[in-house]
Amino acid sequence: MDEKKWHNLSFEETTKILKIDIKEGLSEKEVKIRQGKFGKNSLPEEKPLPQLRIFLEQFKSPLIYILVIAGTSTLILKDLTDAIVIFGAVFLNTVVGYFQENKTSKILSELKKVVKVKTYAVREGNEKEIDQSEVVPGDIILLQPGNKIPADGRLVES
Repeated sequence: MDEKKWHNLSFEETTKILKIDIKEGLSEKEVKIRQGKFGKNSLPEEKPLPQLRIFLEQFKSPLIYILVIAGTSTLILKDLTDAIVIFGAVFLNTVVGYFQENKTSKILSELKKVVKVKTYAVREGNEKEIDQSEVVPGDIILLQPGNKIPADGRLVES
């Protein structure tokens, strides 16, 4: 929105500027206009990390550093068998960590798609259940115990 200091405005000034009818709420037409202007009420999607980076991130561990130093030391001392075992452990740890992290990020991504938080808003004079991502500036939100607050707002009545 613009640079107004909304917290300094009275409730009446806010409703006048946002063109809100307290009893009726917003019309579906007005909601569509505001969604077009302001977008969804959600955080921007994070870009997934490239697969190579996820793999390389597995090497950022003190245990891996110690194992690489130990493996290098055994190579310098010409103990090839121990070096192979140590570097094998490093490789195995890295591969397992990569697959675990990959699987976890896919599960979280799927959960975000499935779990939709709902809230109640006054629209066209009726109490309507909507996704929190559909809240727009000027919506009258009805809070109940246990609800998550869907956006910045102003408490009008408790």
